[in-house]
Amino acid sequence: MRLPGEHDLANLAKSLGLTLSTSELRSLVRLSEAMQPAYECLDRLAPAEFAVERSRKGGRLPDPATNPFNAWAWITEIAGKAEGPLAGRRIGIKDNIAVAGAPMRNGSRLLSDFMPDEDATVVTRILDAGGTIAGKTVCEDLCFSGSSHTSIPAPVLNPYDRTRSAGGSSSGNAAAIAAGDITMAIGGDQGGSVRTPASWCGIVGLKPTHGLVPYTGAFPIEPSFDHLGPMGRTVEDVALLLSVIAGPDGLDPRQQNVVVQDYLPALTEPITGLRVAVLSEGFRRPESDPESDAVVRSALDAMSMASAVVEEVSLPQHLDAYHIGSIAIFEGAAALLFSDDLAGTGFKGYYPEKMAAYWARAWRDNPDALPAIGKFALLFGAHARQITRGSTYAKAQNLRRTIRAAYDSILDHYDVVAMPTLPFVAPRLPTSDATLEQVVIAGLDMEGNAAPFDASGHPAISVPCGLCHGLPVGLMFVGRHFDERKVLRAAASFERLGLWNSYKTNERE
Repeated sequence: MRLPGEHDLANLAKSLGLTLSTSELRSLVRLSEAMQPAYECLDRLAPAEFAVERSRKGGRLPDPATNPFNAWAWITEIAGKAEGPLAGRRIGIKDNIAVAGAPMRNGSRLLSDFMPDEDATVVTRILDAGGTIAGKTVCEDLCFSGSSHTSIPAPVLNPYDRTRSAGGSSSGNAAAIAAGDITMAIGGDQGGSVRTPASWCGIVGLKPTHGLVPYTGAFPIEPSFDHLGPMGRTVEDVALLLSVIAGPDGLDPRQQNVVVQDYLPALTEPITGLRVAVLSEGFRRPESDPESDAVVRSALDAMSMASAVVEEVSLPQHLDAYHIGSIAIFEGAAALLFSDDLAGTGFKGYYPEKMAAYWARAWRDNPDALPAIGKFALLFGAHARQITRGSTYAKAQNLRRTIRAAYDSILDHYDVVAMPTLPFVAPRLPTSDATLEQVVIAGLDMEGNAAPFDASGHPAISVPCGLCHGLPVGLMFVGRHFDERKVLRAAASFERLGLWNSYKTNERE
């Protein structure tokens, strides 16, 4: 810390619109000098450390021959305890989540050399439950895209069609699971980033209630939107992984009044009597593909024929939720990433000291390396702060409570709300000559149904329900806060009907 002199304070005062006399400036210099012992004390003290209990080798870059979909960023073999619910299971970790001793690039050139020396809470819990960390999976550049075209060094390819997007930003997870490399992984979701790749790659992805799973040790975007969640080949994979990673860790300020359930019994609960509200506004969106919508309708008809209570409901506020969430996350992310450099202030919990210091140097030294959506967030966020002075962010955050209450009004009468996860199947990846505008739009235009539940905080799961144009279609179930059990019950009930397996069998034939 270099303390300010009179010239420094004079320049700062001018930039902030302050008028100070010479005597006031000199007084402020002396007051600043009085802070020196505090900073000297901080320099003397070693940083607080979180022990890494399991020994590990450094790992390696993936072999291109065994990484055909560009799903893996780093290969490890970090074994957990000999026994536990995840014994014998190999788990992928999205590359925005810290694994000590393994690079954490977050899909970006800006973090290409960052090496965390601590494990995220979810990693510790997986190892304690007997799981093996198979490696770091590729994610989109700073997790700022719902499509898989921005990751460094190469786009993640969809295993159903390598010319198409695998979804984002947990793209590597979905591609690795769909390809059969692993059966489960941990992803992150701020606007649909678990459910989008799950839908487009034909796997299961759950965004839990905000705060159910600790975010400690993951690269944030906006704390009130940050979620970590399980992805898997089946609903059982997701429920098992959730049962290991859920619950407070005492370090994450996102976790308030967390309620943990016993999730695995939900897998065998009957479909009979399950009350499903089909949200009209989730269909026939301006960007929707009617054929993809029809696949989801057929899946819900099958649930009705199997004795679920399936009824249509309308909630016009669903169309507002995306816009409210967009303002809150763009302005909030711009503040956290570019003004506060990840550090933030005013909360009790874990501060990512090493990550924040690395990030601050990296982006300020090379802002041109930001992804297209990152540049938009930086510039538009700075403009919004100048114009609105935080009032639009505050209004959007307050309206999120209204949006939550609107969904709750439906869930007071139904177990889950259902709709298409995404309005269309995986599109082709943007070409190399795409404009900045095309790159940004391709990363955001699919999240009209998914993003509202990051804004509201409700748990939401995507389960594959069929094929359209030979590509997977996702069905999304949304439940009450901290009632993941009913969400899993609905997903497992649908999975048992066997529609997805029949689609895949017909495709092979």
